[in-house]
Amino acid sequence: MQKIVKFMDYVIVQMSGKQFILKRNNWYDFDFIKNLNLEENQIIYLNKVLLLKKKQQESNFRELQIGKPFLSSIKIALKFLQNIKKKKILVLKTKPKKKYTRLKGHRKLVTRLKFI
Repeated sequence: MQKIVKFMDYVIVQMSGKQFILKRNNWYDFDFIKNLNLEENQIIYLNKVLLLKKKQQESNFRELQIGKPFLSSIKIALKFLQNIKKKKILVLKTKPKKKYTRLKGHRKLVTRLKFI
């Protein structure tokens, strides 16, 4: 049985092949997640937790848990905010001495989630 942890300083998770350091009440942009038909403010749970640093509720004692590779008994809650496009980047391709220039733009799709 997995439990949702509260009173944590930060957590390191793996999502879409990358590792992220998440702090509570901050939002983060992840690679676009396909086939996820979510509405705004819907909560999803992630169980690929690599490291967890938490503090006790009423004391200054801090506890560090390290997974091998994942912590099997812990999952975290993420709130879906929106799917957005990042800023446009421009790619310039030229061939010297041939008068060949091509300019192409690209906007990356990302999924914005808030760690609650």
